[in-house]
Amino acid sequence: MFEKIKNILSKKAEPAKGETITFEELPAWLERQEKDCINRRAGAIKTSRERIITFKQDLRQLLTEFGQETSDEPHHHKVEQVNRHALPQFCKKIESELEGGFSDDDEEFYQEVAGLMNGCFKAFKGPGKYLHHLYPEEIKEFRHTLDNTGHELNRMTEIIRLSREYLSNLAEIHDELENRHEMEEELRQAGVEKAKYESSLLDLNNNLESLQSDLARLSTSVEYQEYSQLEEDIQKAETEFKQSMEVYESHIRNAIPVWKRAGKLFQEQGNAEHEKLMDDVVHIAQSPRRQDDEIVHKVKVSSKELFSLIGKGLLQTKNTFEKHLFTNPEEYSEKFSQSLQSIRNISDNLECKKQERENNSVNEKIRELKHLIEHAEHEIRQAEDEESRRIERMSTMEENLSNSLTTIREKFDRCSKDKARLIIPGEME
Repeated sequence: MFEKIKNILSKKAEPAKGETITFEELPAWLERQEKDCINRRAGAIKTSRERIITFKQDLRQLLTEFGQETSDEPHHHKVEQVNRHALPQFCKKIESELEGGFSDDDEEFYQEVAGLMNGCFKAFKGPGKYLHHLYPEEIKEFRHTLDNTGHELNRMTEIIRLSREYLSNLAEIHDELENRHEMEEELRQAGVEKAKYESSLLDLNNNLESLQSDLARLSTSVEYQEYSQLEEDIQKAETEFKQSMEVYESHIRNAIPVWKRAGKLFQEQGNAEHEKLMDDVVHIAQSPRRQDDEIVHKVKVSSKELFSLIGKGLLQTKNTFEKHLFTNPEEYSEKFSQSLQSIRNISDNLECKKQERENNSVNEKIRELKHLIEHAEHEIRQAEDEESRRIERMSTMEENLSNSLTTIREKFDRCSKDKARLIIPGEME
């Protein structure tokens, strides 16, 4: 029986064997196959539908026969109780299941019949389980009608299953076509993006070249030469400042050990004034917030007494650096004051030139052009990165499109049962 049903549903009205279907014809072919399947399903279950409708009418008629027994013989009180309580509940339950008509849709009809069967059996196993004592013939007929309905439902089950399977295969092809259409649209949009990218990249490169040309022209102007000279002067002043700072720091670094030794000698001599001068100058020199003017002042006021220690041989200079610094009181003091003054002169000159550079129009133009060039280069990199992602996306879509053709053909062959051939794009008919 099932093989017969399968053959009925598998039979194709069209296309004929050997017929070819193009990709453009595929949606219409799917629609025809769906309609054919539904029609074949309706034809296959027509008899079962008619019988089930009749059985439903029989059940409705059978309900009217319960409670019409004519026997006057008294029943056991439990039987009477069943008759009073179970029968109304049973009838009410069955009537509720029999309410309304069946749907014209085969799937819904199948579900409704299954629900009817389930409800009737629940009623039979529930309040109707004792009714056979009072209504043996009616219950027998009730069971017989349900069994016949169940047979027809079982026959429909295989038909519905096969049709669902076939319709599902058709739906999968349709979904694959929809996915393919979406990918083709996305691929088309990617092509539009490519044209926009090429136009945009051309504009960006032209803009970058224009900015670079402006910078090149500015670099050869008299204004720029003056600006370049200013930059050289600033670099030279920065070098001089660094060198002056190194000289001054060297003086401080070489003097601190001598100042410490001198402070101890002044302490031994009881010279509290100069002991304090040495302690103060060491403390100031080693302080994070060094006061250089104060150092120069204390160096000057303490130089005479300091060199008296050196002259008496009490204070020794231990290395070449110390000997070079501590030559005589005047030169020793002058080295500190001149170094500090040189630092300040160079620093003032450097700040003045930096301010001049800051106010220079060329400097502002150069900064602006370099900023614009950097921004233009950034935009080009962004556009190139986006283009790389677009190319990768297009490559993936093209691969997916190719795979979709294989998938559609496989599903088509499964649905067509080798009675038709699908011509995919690029193939010869």
